[in-house]
Amino acid sequence: MIQVSLDTSFLISFADPDRSNHAVAVEYFRHCLAQHIPMWLSVVAAGEFEVGEPVSDLPLQSFRIQPYNLPHAIRAAALVRALRDQPTGTSEDRRPIIINDLKILAQAEEDQIPVILTEDVNTLSRFAARLRQHGDFSVRVLLLSEGFTPGRLVTPDQGELQLPPSTP
Repeated sequence: MIQVSLDTSFLISFADPDRSNHAVAVEYFRHCLAQHIPMWLSVVAAGEFEVGEPVSDLPLQSFRIQPYNLPHAIRAAALVRALRDQPTGTSEDRRPIIINDLKILAQAEEDQIPVILTEDVNTLSRFAARLRQHGDFSVRVLLLSEGFTPGRLVTPDQGELQLPPSTP
C-alpha cells in the first residue's frame, strides 16, 4: 500500500503560500486525498512545525498521526550508529543527540512507510541517501523542488516521462 510521511519542511511549504514549493506541496496533498493515500504526520514533525505556527492550522483531519514510540527510538539509534560508522561520517554524525530528521526517518522505516515528502535537501534527504547507499535503509525521499510527479509515489527512483507539448 502506498503511504507517505510528511516532513516538517513539507508542512511549512504546504501552509505558507509565499514559499517557493507551496504549489507542489498542495498538489501532493490533493493527490494523496483524491487517491486515498495515507499521509502520516509524525508528532516529531508536528512539534517542529508548532515552533513557528500552531499545528492546529493544518488540516489535521486529513492526516494519520504517528506517535514516536520505543521501536522508533531504537531504530533512530541504529540509524545514528550506521551513519557514524560509515567512512564518510562527519563529526556532525557523531553527536550523541538523535536529531529530529533521523527520528522522522526512523519512524518511516520502522512503520514501513515507503516515501517521505520533504523540502529538506540539506539534512533529511542527505541522511536518507547515505543510509540507502550503505543498505541500512529502504525509505525514499521525494523533494518538493523536483516538482509534482505523482508516479514517483509508487516508483520513487524514477522520474515521470516528460512529453513535449502537443501541437494543435
